[in-house]
Amino acid sequence: MRADRRKMVMLPAALAFAPAAHAQTANEQPVENLPARDDASTDKFQKDAEQDRAFAKSNSAAPRRALEQWAGCVARKNAGEATRVLTMDFTTPTYGRAIRMLAEEDKACMGFRGTMRSAGLLFAGEMAEALLESDSTPLASRLARAASSPATPAFSFTDRVMICAARSAPSEVGALFATTRDSAEENAAVAALTTPMGLCAQAAQARKPLSVSPAGLRAMLATASFRSLASTKAA
Repeated sequence: MRADRRKMVMLPAALAFAPAAHAQTANEQPVENLPARDDASTDKFQKDAEQDRAFAKSNSAAPRRALEQWAGCVARKNAGEATRVLTMDFTTPTYGRAIRMLAEEDKACMGFRGTMRSAGLLFAGEMAEALLESDSTPLASRLARAASSPATPAFSFTDRVMICAARSAPSEVGALFATTRDSAEENAAVAALTTPMGLCAQAAQARKPLSVSPAGLRAMLATASFRSLASTKAA
């Protein structure tokens, strides 16, 4: 297991207020109106980050690139259903059932039986990236255009931060998705996102630092970016 896979990214809660970042979240739900209050206080974010780190440490036989191939296969063979699931409110039991059903939808795709409980976020992120890659238009350009429209609704505090980042730093987000998993380039792209992500966390009124692995950060940014573009198309 490579050490950089276990590296956690710290996003400061106390950064100078950024008017631009705040403007990107102006159309989202207030924090107090989000479904899960524990998530609004970043506790759920911390728990998800720990689950992601544990998955990476305990699944040496199922590295991220294998998960990328599996989830990408599922998404490409079931693009319509994958889109429907990825645009659902992921805080609901219905979403949990839907994504597990989708993971078992196509027997031609390689699967990791028994890992979905801890890897659900990573699976969703890899599906989202596969669908984002299906459009030949540069992702940064698409995200920049989407930022001129009302923001897609945020379903949690962390989702609110990720949507803000996708809208306010499209070039950096696009650069991250262009890198190979567990590479030096991925680490550099994650580092480049530290400041915009921190500003978005500050704009969303984070009360403590956020800690997340590169894999978890990439997955959350992918699902938020996908929903941002999907909501723009729907509008």
